[in-house]
Amino acid sequence: MRLFPSAFTVVAMLAVPPLSVDAQTISVTTPQGRHVRVSTLTPDIIRVENFPEGSVPSATLDNAPSPTDVSARMHTIGNHHFMTTSAGVTAVVSSETGAVTIDGGKGRLITDSGLRAQRDGKQSLYLSVDGGSGAFYGAGERGYSFNLAGDTLVMYNKQNYGYRAGEERIRQMNITMPLFLSPDGYAVVFDDYGAATMTMTDPIIYTTESREPVSYYYVNSEGSLASLVPTLTTLTGRQELPPLWSLGYITSKYGYRTQDETIGVVDTLKRAGYPVDGVVLDLYWYGKEEDMGRLAWDPIQWPDHKKMLTDLKAKGVNTVLISQPYVLRNGAGVDNYNELSSRGLLLPDSAGGTQEVTIWVGEGGMFDMSNPATRQWLADRYRQLTLEGVGGWWGDLGEPEVHPESGVHANGLPTRLYHNRYGNDWSSIIHSLYKKEFPSTRLMTMMRGGTTGLQQYSVFPWSTDVSRSWEGLQPQITIMLNSGLSGLGYMSHDVGGFAIDESMPYDPELYVRWLQLGTFSPVLRTHSQQTAEPYKYPDQQSIILPLIRERYRWLPYNYTLAYENASEGLPLVRPLNFYTPGSAELDDVTDEYLWGRDLLVAPVLTQGATERSVTFPQGEWVDMLNPSGPVYHGGETISYQAPLEVLPLFVRAGSFIPLADYPMENTGDFLTDRYTISYYPVNGRSSYTLYQDDLSSTGSLERDEYRLITFSGDADARSIEIDVTSTGIYPGAADKIDLSFVVNRVGGRPASVKVNGNTLDGWTYDQSQKTLALPVVYNPSENLVITISL
Repeated sequence: MRLFPSAFTVVAMLAVPPLSVDAQTISVTTPQGRHVRVSTLTPDIIRVENFPEGSVPSATLDNAPSPTDVSARMHTIGNHHFMTTSAGVTAVVSSETGAVTIDGGKGRLITDSGLRAQRDGKQSLYLSVDGGSGAFYGAGERGYSFNLAGDTLVMYNKQNYGYRAGEERIRQMNITMPLFLSPDGYAVVFDDYGAATMTMTDPIIYTTESREPVSYYYVNSEGSLASLVPTLTTLTGRQELPPLWSLGYITSKYGYRTQDETIGVVDTLKRAGYPVDGVVLDLYWYGKEEDMGRLAWDPIQWPDHKKMLTDLKAKGVNTVLISQPYVLRNGAGVDNYNELSSRGLLLPDSAGGTQEVTIWVGEGGMFDMSNPATRQWLADRYRQLTLEGVGGWWGDLGEPEVHPESGVHANGLPTRLYHNRYGNDWSSIIHSLYKKEFPSTRLMTMMRGGTTGLQQYSVFPWSTDVSRSWEGLQPQITIMLNSGLSGLGYMSHDVGGFAIDESMPYDPELYVRWLQLGTFSPVLRTHSQQTAEPYKYPDQQSIILPLIRERYRWLPYNYTLAYENASEGLPLVRPLNFYTPGSAELDDVTDEYLWGRDLLVAPVLTQGATERSVTFPQGEWVDMLNPSGPVYHGGETISYQAPLEVLPLFVRAGSFIPLADYPMENTGDFLTDRYTISYYPVNGRSSYTLYQDDLSSTGSLERDEYRLITFSGDADARSIEIDVTSTGIYPGAADKIDLSFVVNRVGGRPASVKVNGNTLDGWTYDQSQKTLALPVVYNPSENLVITISL
């Protein structure tokens, strides 16, 4: 299809309406008085602003780049004004109608027919999409479907207690974002956080209640999700490197009620041989449910909380505390309620008084996160508690779950225009506090509400109060996929299921299958109303204990995923078509995913199932449990045996997988001078890059204080060559690294193994497994070459 009708090539003999063009921007005013401004912010990001006379377009994204550093080629044909960026993105603006067409290449064409006012005071934008796959993803946390095409998505954060797969209500969840991505390699971000709907038809219709005219961004790429997400996150923001302990095992329950119970749970885990890095304290740390808003330890239930925090930290266990938006006056939070209400720090009502808020455990008010004085009051409380030894924060109910629509926030916005933003502003309080008061500490904040850009505040969201049922387990991959593409790389879930199904309150099979998914999820945190801890399943210990230990074994690979997220915005959980544009058969796969680039995870999500079908994305794939077995090819679907103890995992052929093959009690035992490198050679070349830093500094990336170790392989029927090189350095970096290579799929005993031209002694070959094991000591200041003659 041609981008424009042939008539566009004729110079019209008409007067051109008011027009302004510079190196980055085209601004037009139509005869109807509509103002349209199109700017190139980067070679791949175009901003489109629509606004009537006398208004100012919205600008809500904190990370939007300035257009001052780029330029584009401009020309005019009649009433059509062309802008082409250095990346080949072309935008055309009609000064007659204000229509905007943007073409980023194959399948990446959209046409904006303008901003339209509706009779009910809302405004709508219409975007026609021409060609392409017709699939769309993202929009924040969405669990009903991975492919959002055809859906009408409500942009108003909402809790869904005890939800299950297939329920209509999980089209609208706790974190909504007005953005979408196409697997053809482009995205659109609406610059808005007001209550809205986004109808994913053709045209795509975005209708918002916002008062200001809504702008949007067109984001282009080379034509795949893998190339799109890094550009998209330059606009929406990226998450900083996580605390290493957040990648370990975290235990949680609703809830641990006392100091003795908490210590007992941790000690029981350790006696059973479980590594553990975190414990989450639900609302009982401040007393009982009605004491919400107290934000102080209950001295009866926690007689020496400071000692407890210190002792747990000495065991490598970090404590995470819950807090909520609400301050109740029917419990021990009444003093805070009286103070905050008298100072105007709670959400005001339309008359200027404190807005009455009723939740399931009482009445009171709610923090106004837009009020600078409220933010300071909360920051002071969080600061004192952090100084006492709290290791992380949990912002619960932050949609907010109850948010009276008669409220008017300190920034002048009514509830429906501020609601989605609430979680971002709450998270930013803690993030700013850490930047100011704890600048050398990496932050973990669990948050379940917010909107576009939430990830930039070091947020680890979770999919909230899911049903403990098979139907609760099933949408978790879909939620992680859409959230990850939207920027929330650390979206996870309550492993084991939170909301107890009274018809089946205890289901060991479900717990095991959920834990298998959780082992390869961004956060491994068990959480439920009862029987949450892994030792509560004695008959399954031979499966459960090795699974949680496996989480620690994968720390080198997982920490490198964290680097890819921080440096490029790449999600940890990736769809099967992430690297493969045009693979329509993969557009809707929701029961498998890529864990990083090189691991395919296919968990069992159905009760009683002992086998499942597995579809492979582009490339060649090897069964991790049977690496010497057949090679599977992209597009192929197989039936795979998966009894309860088996989690189907497949590694991309040619991959290098770094592992930590030694026991750990917590992530503090992780070593950066010792790795097992499992290599799965196939004919041809391949490579993998491992990330290293000091595991704790907040400025490792900004100061270039890190090391990248690249493993390259070149294999054929006669030989295998492995090259190891490194770049970069960081304080405390090891100058010698023990590398234990395990080379899989070696058909026979090698004729020779050489390192940098010298014969290597000490290697072993296992004929039954077809694996070659060879230990080497690597000096990162030198290149290492291993040559295996077959």
